[in-house]
Amino acid sequence: MSREFNNYQVSEYLSKIAIAYEIKGKNRFRIMAYQNAAETILNYPEKLYDLWQKDPRNLDLIPHIGPSILKKIDYLFKTGKSYPSLKKIFVDIHPAVFTFEKINGIGPLIAHKLTQTLKFSRNPLRALDQLVTYCQKGKIRNIPSFGEKSEESILNNTLSFLGRQKRMPYKKAKELAGKIISYLQSRFPETNFVTLGSLRRQSDSVGDIDIAAASNDSQNIIDYFLTYPDMVEVIARGKNKASLRLLNDIHIDLMVKPVSSFGALLQHFTGSRQHNILLRRHALKLGYSLSEYGIKEIKSGILHEFSDEKKFYHFLNLTYIPPRERVGGGELEKYKVL
Repeated sequence: MSREFNNYQVSEYLSKIAIAYEIKGKNRFRIMAYQNAAETILNYPEKLYDLWQKDPRNLDLIPHIGPSILKKIDYLFKTGKSYPSLKKIFVDIHPAVFTFEKINGIGPLIAHKLTQTLKFSRNPLRALDQLVTYCQKGKIRNIPSFGEKSEESILNNTLSFLGRQKRMPYKKAKELAGKIISYLQSRFPETNFVTLGSLRRQSDSVGDIDIAAASNDSQNIIDYFLTYPDMVEVIARGKNKASLRLLNDIHIDLMVKPVSSFGALLQHFTGSRQHNILLRRHALKLGYSLSEYGIKEIKSGILHEFSDEKKFYHFLNLTYIPPRERVGGGELEKYKVL
């Protein structure tokens, strides 16, 4: 028997069938049947999987679940797979369609047209980043029947869906970060300043700009950072960290750490989150715990500091993993020292 499914997962399964049927121009009553069943299941007070385990006939009593839909749910619970006859209906439908369709103003047909016209990743978050970038580069307006207003609407609604209205294209973020770093290095030419997070990983779009500085002179660097000419507001100020707000509500964070532990800081705040999760699991198997301060031996409590990331990764029996490849996939196996 397959793994257990919750009501949300079953509802999503039926919703995807309805979306596929709409894209393929199937009967609207069939589409509505799946939509109604998906909504009912999502809000149903009892867990369908538990009811099914007791007696599959229990699902007959749930509103909007007719014989055809019941057959597909039963097959899902038994095998953990989609019903065989549905394979044809999902042909040529990009996985990103089921993500884009959740965005306000983007229905199945629009989502399908976007994925048929432009290239998108199969990873949902990356596909959303790409959609934002395409809008910002003016590529959506050139698709027949779209235009500038549609492009603007798609951009705003996608950013709202992501909950990050302040994201900007990678190129713009890189230029702005470079300008800020040049300003800092004009006063502290010997200090190493490095961008962090999605900007360092070269993601398609970037939210807040995070910068790290390797220095023991944190106070003077922070003070100078807070005099940046384009600064609108000081959001926060601490001994080793400060945040500014620029025009257009762009946030800039600066962290200053000693050179001795700068490698661990870079690794920790570069991410991605999933990459760091995998790296922590890898470290635990070796008897270590990770933090922005270094690598600690769990048994002895000894903390190892690292001035650069290469030494940090080498300590964990890994060669240096470039920031752009820190995605939380198979990079640890790829860079493991044999």
